[in-house]
This record gives sequence, structure tokens and C-alpha cells, in this order.
Amino acid sequence: MYKSILRYFITVTLISMVITLGLSFALISNSMLSNTEKEMGYSVRLISHSIDYKGNLISQIEELAPFAYSDQTRISIIDKNGTVLADTYKSIISENHLHREEVQEALHQKDHYGYAIRKSDTTRERMLYVAYFNGTRIIRLSMPYHSIFEYASVIAPAILFSAIISFAISFIMSRKLARHVTKPLDELVDALNNMTDDFRFELKEYDYEEVETITSTLENLTHRLRKSMRETAFERDKQDEIISQMREGFILLDENGCILTINKAARKILGNLEEKQSFIEHVTHPELLEALRSEEKHLHIEMPIGDYYYRCYISNLPFGEALFFVDITMAHNATKMREDFFSSVSHELKTPITSIRGYTELLSAGVITDEVKQKEVLTKILDQVRNMSNLINDILMLSRLDSRDLLVEEVPLHIKTTVENVLENYDASIIKKNIHVHTDLEDVIYIGNDQQIQTLISNLVSNAVKYNKENGDLNISLHEANDHMIIVVADTGIGIPSGDQSRVFERFYRVDKGRSRALGGTGLGLAIVKHIVSYYDGTIQLRSQLDVGTQITISLPMKKAS
Repeated sequence: MYKSILRYFITVTLISMVITLGLSFALISNSMLSNTEKEMGYSVRLISHSIDYKGNLISQIEELAPFAYSDQTRISIIDKNGTVLADTYKSIISENHLHREEVQEALHQKDHYGYAIRKSDTTRERMLYVAYFNGTRIIRLSMPYHSIFEYASVIAPAILFSAIISFAISFIMSRKLARHVTKPLDELVDALNNMTDDFRFELKEYDYEEVETITSTLENLTHRLRKSMRETAFERDKQDEIISQMREGFILLDENGCILTINKAARKILGNLEEKQSFIEHVTHPELLEALRSEEKHLHIEMPIGDYYYRCYISNLPFGEALFFVDITMAHNATKMREDFFSSVSHELKTPITSIRGYTELLSAGVITDEVKQKEVLTKILDQVRNMSNLINDILMLSRLDSRDLLVEEVPLHIKTTVENVLENYDASIIKKNIHVHTDLEDVIYIGNDQQIQTLISNLVSNAVKYNKENGDLNISLHEANDHMIIVVADTGIGIPSGDQSRVFERFYRVDKGRSRALGGTGLGLAIVKHIVSYYDGTIQLRSQLDVGTQITISLPMKKAS
């Protein structure tokens, strides 16, 4: 700490010295510049009184040049109109000097003096100009000037000497101050090293308020440490209470397999077990007993207990074993649903593949020779391929909706136009069944993905057409209400039994399997509708009655354009 404080003081001192020296150098240089201008002013006025303006001006200023301000001083004589009459640097100067800064000041200032610092067009050097107007002529002196560094050789030695003396004094004072500041801290460290087992130590009194604050804080800390030791037992009881209130089952066994700790959840899972009982003698699950005999430090097993499935994590500890039971019933059911899904997919694909294989074998064996029959068979094969393609596309759509893996581009959509385009796609089926279509469509603009919204409406219209009756009605309404887009599709078809209405949005679920396959359905249409509605955080409502018809209402929240 001593070195850090010393470095800090030295750094601050150096920075202060650099700033001070820089300002001093600038101020002294400006003062010397001002004195130079005044002295040159005296010289130019003296030269003005010494010149005979009726004689040869050039010869006169050349004679006076050695007696000017310095050896490098240039003398110029300029008339009121700015014409250079004589100059010691150049015999003839054609440029007009009326608009030179120093000339203008000399002509218009009350004391008839003018000053300027700029680059000379004649000598190509940076010059200091002092001009004096005597009533008829302007006498101007100029000399090379290189900013404030012109006086560096004069100022630098004095400033450098002052800086060295100041730094030496500051260094000595900083060392003394650093030692003075760190001494109480060193004494404090020694006192802490000699602290007793019950956290007691002796400290001196210091004049520094900050050090007194540290000592009082340390004393308070020792009191808190003694207090925390008394609270340890209470905290242990709290931990036991937390374990007992956990939703997951927890059991701690000793090296003999007896229960040290068991919470309420574990008793609910495994039965009424108590502490100090032999856990192995009361367990009736063979897979759990086998896992307890294992010598692995960490392992887990899954097992059914009653109507639930649990994953039991077992950790071998130096003094026994810890068992942690986690309810995985939902995950297990999800896995079963996934297995059922793949089983359904396999079943759905098996039928068209078998059909295609049979027709293909007939054609390849030459059993069907009639061209008309061959075309019929090929048409059936094409229908089966189309059904498989639709099924695969629907499965992929569902998979992506499930995982939110779609890179969806959402744009403003005219939903009325989308509905009309979907109806055009089903014109042939509508005309074939002589279905009467009634629409009530507002021009709703919804921000969403065109493919998803079109798929949503297409699946609803497809079902309403497929399962409608001959000469039936199809009613479609579209409107906006309470910042939601409402789509209602109703038909006068065969309807859905009340016992099946809660399951029609499940994958591959069909009310009438034979009829659904005959109509070319994949059993995924309403499942896709449900997932798209869920993707847009909407709601779906189904109302249906046998032999009366079905109505599906979709409500999607409107989005604001970003």
C-alpha cells in the first residue's frame, strides 16, 4: 500500500508539473511577444523620424537596417494606397499591401500602430509585423517568428530548473505522507494477526477518522461472527425444513442403509418410511435395490411407482448414499405420444406404399395389357403418390411448427384476397357437390406469413367441402373485432359426434377412418390448424352437431407493423 500511495502522489505531482510548466511556458512566451512588439514599435517610430522622404528611400532604410531591432529585421515603406516604396529585402515589390492586416490597423487605429503574425508572400517565412503610420507614409518592421517556441532557449533552462527543484521537494513530502498514512494500517494488520480464538483483539486509538471507522467495523464484524456461530444450529434446522417441503423426494442414507433424513415427498412416493429404519428392508422395487448395490458414484434409474414415473438420482457419499426422486410422468407421456406418432406415420405410409407396390408388380409382370386399364392403374399410383406427398408435407409442417424452426417472414396480408384465392382452388369440388358458398368478408390487413395463413384457411375450407353434403351450404366470414382477426368457417355437413370433438385436433385422429381415407385426408389438417393458431397466440373454437354441420371460429391477435 505504501508503494501505491507513493506512486499515486508522484503521478499527480508529475501531471500537475507538466500542466503548470506548459501554462507557464505559454504565458511567458506571450509576455515576451508583447514586449517584442512594443520594442519594435519604438524602433519603427524612431526610423520613421529618421527618414527624409524626399531623398532616396532605399539607401536610407539600408543604412538604418543594421540599427533596427535585430539583424534579421526587414524595413518596408508603404504609401497610403498600399504601394511598397522601398524594402530592404527586395528592391521592387509589385504586390499592393493596402489590405495587409498590420497596414489596415496602422491606418485606422488611434495610436497608428498595427501588428500581425503571418506567412510572408515575399520571403515565404512566418513573420512578425509591426507597422506605424506617420500621417503620410507607413513604416513597417518585420522579423522571422516561430510561434511561442521562439523563446524556448531563453525560458527552458529556468523552467527546467524550477521543475527539478519542485519534483524533489514533492517526492520527499510524498514519501513522508505515505509512511504517515500506512503506519496505522500496518499496526491494524499486526493486531488482526494476533487475534484470539474468540475473535477478540486490541487496537490503539488514532486521530484519523477513517482508521477509526475501520477499527469499529472490525469490532462489529467479530460480534457478528460470534452471533453467526450461535445461529448455525438454527440455520441447520431451516435447511431440514426446506428439504422436508421440497416437491421432489429426498432420502439420505448412512453407510448401513439406514435412513438419516427423509422428506414428505419421499414418504408420499415410497410409503410411510421413518428415520433410522433400514431402507433396503422396506423397498420393494428391484431396480432400485440393484442400483443401491452398484459401486458407481453417480447414477440414475427410471421406474414406475403407482400411476407415475420417476427418475431417481443416486449419489454415493463417503458416509452413505443420497437419493433424489424427480417426477418425469409428463416427459414419459410425451415420449409415448412421440412413439404413437411414429407408429401412426408408419401405418399411414404403409397403405399407399403397399398399393403402389401391388399396382407396379401387376404392370411389370404384364398382367394388365389393356391401355385403358393401364392408365387407370397409373392414375391410382399417382393418387397414392400425391397422398404420400401431402402426408409428408403435413408432417414436416407440424414438426417445424412444434420446434418453432420456421424462418417466418411476416408481412401485411389482405386476408380477404387470401380467402378468395383458396375458394378458387376448391371450385371444382364445390361445383361437383353443388355447394352454395356464402361469404361476408371485410378487407382485413393482417401481419403474418402468407404460407401459414393460406394453409390455415385452406385446411378449414378443405374440411368444410370434403365433409359437406350434396347441395349443402358453406359460410365464411372475416372481420376484425377488439384488435383480433376473426375467421368463421361453417358447413352443413355430416358433423362431428360430441365424444370426438375434443380429439379432432390430435394428429392422425379421424372420426370415420374409412371415409376420411376415401376422401384423401391425411388426418393432420386440423392438427396443423391448431399449431398455426398457437404460433400466432390465437384461439380456436369448435361447434358441431351430427347431420347438422360444423362451425370453426379462429381468433388471431392483430400485430402492429414495425
